[in-house]
Amino acid sequence: MKILITGARSNIGYALSKQLAVRGHIVYAGCKTLKEKEMLEEKLRDEKIIMFPIVLDLLNNNIDFRALDIDTLILHASTCNGGSILEISCERLEEDIDVNIKGNFRLLQKFLRDCYDNNKKGKIFVTSSLAAFYPLPYLSSYTSSKIYLYNLVKTLKIELLYQDLDIKVSLIMPGAYHTGFNDLMINNKEKDPYILKDKAVGMSKYQKILFSLLEQENYNELVRKVVKEIEKEEPSFIISLPLYQKIFTKLYVIFRTL
Repeated sequence: MKILITGARSNIGYALSKQLAVRGHIVYAGCKTLKEKEMLEEKLRDEKIIMFPIVLDLLNNNIDFRALDIDTLILHASTCNGGSILEISCERLEEDIDVNIKGNFRLLQKFLRDCYDNNKKGKIFVTSSLAAFYPLPYLSSYTSSKIYLYNLVKTLKIELLYQDLDIKVSLIMPGAYHTGFNDLMINNKEKDPYILKDKAVGMSKYQKILFSLLEQENYNELVRKVVKEIEKEEPSFIISLPLYQKIFTKLYVIFRTL
């Protein structure tokens, strides 16, 4: 397969790209900046892995799908801005909206149109999060963008059936993993100078304790599962781990008060 994955420079995105490349797939690894691309190229040289890093800023979508001849798109990149609804700046809120919602939508739509125009099959995998189903204080911009992606892909699945297009779509729904991403999101809520900064600091301490209890240290099992699904003719619609977090989330969704 020829695969384009966004957010491929580090952590789960890199591990997923690496496994796909090792298994013989052609992988275009999206990096936000030229500096990130150069860092990834150096890492690939050290590990002797054949992969093709490209600069892909979701805010400035300049990908030519026809030239790359991609048949599988993995939308993994996202931003994470913490902050209370009272205090978060519009600029930081808009960054999450621009990348997680608008940027992913534009790239997704561009790939769909390439498949339609060229009458070809395709696969799409979109990374949302189990956090999308929880009202996490001070993290609303991130969780709201992730529930948008969840609903977007569920709607897309129905539309593709109605339009009779041979494109498979799946949702990757990770739970809490220890990648540093959650710490970044927790810490940057304190960037908003306002009247309740002390409350933000207190919330950060509480959330760090909570995530330290929940976070799974190793995401190798998740990566193996996603790779297996990508290589299937008929991938599962929902791909989610760790299992205990997935089960708890299902129970929470069933019993929560609407």
